[in-house]
This record gives sequence, C-alpha cells and structure tokens, in this order.
Amino acid sequence: MARRLRMWFALLMFGLAAIAPARAQSLDPALHQRAIELLSILRSERTSDTYFAPAFLAQIPAAQVNAIAANLRAQQGDVLNIEAITPTHRWEAMLLVGYQRAQVRIRLTIDRDAPHQVIGLLIAGVVPRGDSAAKLADDFAALPGHAGFMLARLDRGGALPLLAYDGNRAFAIGSGFKLWLLAEASRQVVNRERRWNEVIALGPPSLPSGITQDWPTGSPMTLHSLATLMISISDNSATDTLLYALGRDRVNAMVYRTGHSQPALTLPILSTVEAFALKMQGNRDLRDIWTRGTPDIRKRMLDSAGARLSIAAIDRGQLASVPRMIDSVEWFASPRDMVNLLDWLRVNGDPTTRAILAINSALPIDDARRFRFVGYKGGSEIGVIAMNFLIEARDGSWYAVSAGWNNAAAAVDEARFNALIQRLVAQIPDNAPQ
Repeated sequence: MARRLRMWFALLMFGLAAIAPARAQSLDPALHQRAIELLSILRSERTSDTYFAPAFLAQIPAAQVNAIAANLRAQQGDVLNIEAITPTHRWEAMLLVGYQRAQVRIRLTIDRDAPHQVIGLLIAGVVPRGDSAAKLADDFAALPGHAGFMLARLDRGGALPLLAYDGNRAFAIGSGFKLWLLAEASRQVVNRERRWNEVIALGPPSLPSGITQDWPTGSPMTLHSLATLMISISDNSATDTLLYALGRDRVNAMVYRTGHSQPALTLPILSTVEAFALKMQGNRDLRDIWTRGTPDIRKRMLDSAGARLSIAAIDRGQLASVPRMIDSVEWFASPRDMVNLLDWLRVNGDPTTRAILAINSALPIDDARRFRFVGYKGGSEIGVIAMNFLIEARDGSWYAVSAGWNNAAAAVDEARFNALIQRLVAQIPDNAPQ
C-alpha cells in the first residue's frame, strides 16, 4: 500500500502479517539484531535486498528506501546511534534513533519466521534536539502568511496557556467550526432535548469531503451517525444536515457560550454549501453583504438568498486551485477561542461526545499511545489548515492544543504544518508510565 512519502512523520507501514501481542515485553535477539542493522540502512551503507522481506520491497523498492534514508539525513544530519529500543511485541519494537539534529522514533516489525526480515517500518515522529517554545514560535513565524498556536493546561479554573504564539489572533479554521455543532449536539442530549439515537433525515448534499453527498436525500440517519461522520471524516453533507436539525440560532449561541472572543467575525454559522456558494464569482453582491454586514444583516441575507446559495450555484473549478476568500468567507477563531471550546467539551460533553472526538486522533499511533485520551478535529482548504486536540495525559491532567495557518497567496504545506504540530504535542509532559 504505497503512499506519498512525507518525511517528518510519514506513514511507511508495510504490515504483512498480524502480530499478536506477547505477554512478556522482552527483546527477542532477532529483533535486537535487526534494530542494530537498521543503522546501516539509514546510513545507506548496505543494500536493502536481504534486510527487508520481498513483499515489503514489492511495495517500496530499495531505491525508494535509500531516498527516504537520504532525505532524513539531509534534514536531520548524520545517523549517530540507537538511543533506545522498547519492545512492544515479541516481533516489534519502538526505536529511538539519534541523528545530529533530532531524535527519530521508528517502529520496526520483523517476520516471526527465520531469517526474520523486516516487514514493517513506521517513522513515528521526529523531535528536534533542544526543541523549545522559542524555536516553535520562530518556526511558526517563518510560515508564509500568518500562523499561530496555543498549548494550554486545562483544570477547574479553565485554560492556562503554557505555550503560545499569536494565540489570540483569529484565523480561518475550515472544518474546525464543526466542533461548535458537536458541542451543541452534546448540550441538547445532556439536557434531554434530543437523543443520540434519534432518527434525522439526511438533507441535500454538499461537496466532499465525506461520503453522504452520494446518498439519497432523506436517508434515515441518527444524531450520533451524523455527528460521527462530521467529526471523524469531516462529512460536509452530514454537517449541514446537523446544523439545520440542531438549529442555526442554537449553534450560534454555542459560539458565545464557549467563550469566543470576537463572535461577530464568524456569525451566523454558515453551512458548508453556503460558504462554497458565497465564494463564487457570480455572488459578489451577496459576498459584499456578508463581509460588510453585522450578524443580523448577514442572517437576513442568508434567509433571502434562496437558490443562489445552493449547491446548484457552486462551480467546483473556482475552488480547486488557489485560496479563495479565506480572509472573508470562512469560519474564524483564534487558538485561544478553540482551546476554550475544547475545554467546554471536556467539562460539559457526555461520554459519547468524547468517544466521537477520539475516533480519529490525527496523531501517529505511537504518539497517541502516550496519552490516555486524544480527541481531534481539524480543518483545511486551499490556503487554510487548522488542528485542534483535546488530550488527557496518563496522570489524568488535561491539555488542549490548537494551531492555525492561513496563506491567502498560496496553498499551505500540510506536511510542514503537521511536523510543527507533532513537535507542539511533544511538549505535553509524560507524567506517568505508558
């Protein structure tokens, strides 16, 4: 299952056999030997032909393995040593490989049968040596356009920022707005206004992402299935159905309830279809009303626009190549606003809400395993990326991470942003054994 390679934490998993966990996490001699030999592969000192299993090389040829190793060295300097080997199964271990400029976490899996060739390799994380809040801030500041982040500790007193850069600046957040819908759905369930198993008819389609845009309008859904699709795969059609089922005014109220610092920037909450349609060239007059109007004026415009803000008005070609109106027709929040929203979900959301948030953690699996709980929702479009995490450490302490990057001139580099996020999450301390 070859995938596009992203060097910072790209999935390079070539699992060819299911491996049952061993009860004793001792280091098998064959696994230890393959771990030591990996150094010569990473240094390109030996060929991959006998190190990797044939089925592995059928997916990722030796030349590609060498290119990966060379790219890592170009970014992180010379390969120094194996700093740690932690077995996770009899035939699998997490390696901490030392480079000049970073520590690279690699999960190594070998065949249980002799000669125990490597059948799985995962670059699970890269942490620069001596990383710090100042370095993170510098690297966020170096991104073209505007970017910012906040890492906060959550407790009874609310959110206490630990690290931040431009954390109070409002960014376009893309599908991050769907967290407000999840919060309102949870509030209505907790208040017994709705039930998670309540049946709701699927509304008209939006554009992807998602899957329900291809389903018949009127298909019976549940509140739970709509929320799950909205959060786990960012299904836009499910989102719009949920927005109207919950009530736009009530979702707007949730923006206030969760402590948004500038609610007029983002209210009323647009459906995804409305947002796409407002960006169209033929709707410039409606867009002018939106960008200049108060929330009340905007609401009256939405109520009267009719088919001009329907899917029939959307030309996908206008959305496909360059950032489009990301500084005006969008959903906006600062990292601090999103941290407050995540904290509201932590305190007020029911167990089902937290379970929905945890379906897609967006972290490499070995990073996610550091924590007791990881909830996530991100958002992206051309020129926009945002990532939001609610995390419980293994000692029971809670954290929120929110970051955004907007570039009105060009598409953002998602791999570069993901690498920064991984470094930011790595700042959350390991407070208890894994």
